[in-house]
Amino acid sequence: MQHSRNRDLDGVRGLAILLVVAAHVGLPVRWGGLSGVTLFFVLSGYLITSLLLREWDTWGALSLWRFWGRRALRLLPALVLLLALTPVLLAATNDERLSTYAVGALASLLYVGNWVRIAGTDLGVLNHLWSLSVEEQFYVVWPAVFLTLMTWLRRRALAVVLALAGLATFYSVWTRGSALRLDISTETNAFALLLGVALAFALAGVRAQGWQLPATSPLVPFVVLVAVSAFPSHSPDVDHALFRPLGAVFALLGVWLVYAAVSGHSRVVGSRVMVFFGTISYALYLWHQTLINSRLLGEHTTARNLALVAVAIVVSWLSWVLVERPVGRLRGRLRLDQPSRRQQERRAARAQQEEGRRPSLPKV
Repeated sequence: MQHSRNRDLDGVRGLAILLVVAAHVGLPVRWGGLSGVTLFFVLSGYLITSLLLREWDTWGALSLWRFWGRRALRLLPALVLLLALTPVLLAATNDERLSTYAVGALASLLYVGNWVRIAGTDLGVLNHLWSLSVEEQFYVVWPAVFLTLMTWLRRRALAVVLALAGLATFYSVWTRGSALRLDISTETNAFALLLGVALAFALAGVRAQGWQLPATSPLVPFVVLVAVSAFPSHSPDVDHALFRPLGAVFALLGVWLVYAAVSGHSRVVGSRVMVFFGTISYALYLWHQTLINSRLLGEHTTARNLALVAVAIVVSWLSWVLVERPVGRLRGRLRLDQPSRRQQERRAARAQQEEGRRPSLPKV
């Protein structure tokens, strides 16, 4: 379903990608990768659930195939472009990882890259796509769970998702295992997505009751998240024990920031710069780390990485203008924003029920 864009939410997305990029470049934002990806997860959980709730309230049913079609149309074009051009990059730089590239590309395209890495296969310049695998697995599973909740437990849906988010957070913080599994597995990252889900249900419930929550500026949580992301650190081995607890902290800050962006406005968060980075955030996430992890421009230094990020920004903007946005317009031709026949029937049946409940006028 189509929905109006919120500039501050675009700015939140922009902050998420800038935190990730800053950490990968080597700037003193040691925790930016963790905080940025966690913020992406919270925002995805919130936005997807908000769309599902809106579709359910409008039609009384979901069209899962249309939902998955919209997701594929949004995510696949930029990813396919990256996967098609990366072998050219590897060949041009005489990178021996070209010989094993097909495995990483297939795992990324099928959105199982995180589990392939956990099983012991390095994905080379595509290692960072693990987070996209987690999100896509969420997009596959969550709508079916949502449909079950709304069909059988609608009045208790908020309590259920809050309980799931709480349990998932507890599990993520306290579970034990290899560092790689703790960092990139689906179950240890589900809590951030579920916290976004819970926020969407909570705000929908507030609106349904006609309550008005106080508006708050997203600038405060914006600054707090940046400050905590720059928390002093040592080395990955020393700091790893803090990853899961800090992940929970970043997720809660993310919930605060997303709520503030929905309910209020900040000229900083909603600025043209932040909105620009939010707009190209998906392609920039795909390209910046691929270029940084390549052999372009020699040894890894902050200056070299910044230069490659500048290239990635240009490529990402071109990806948005020439690929993602044009392909996105196919939603209309493919009728992905139109209700399915079942949804139309469900709405008609609901209208008849409401008509039947209206008291009839007395005969004169």
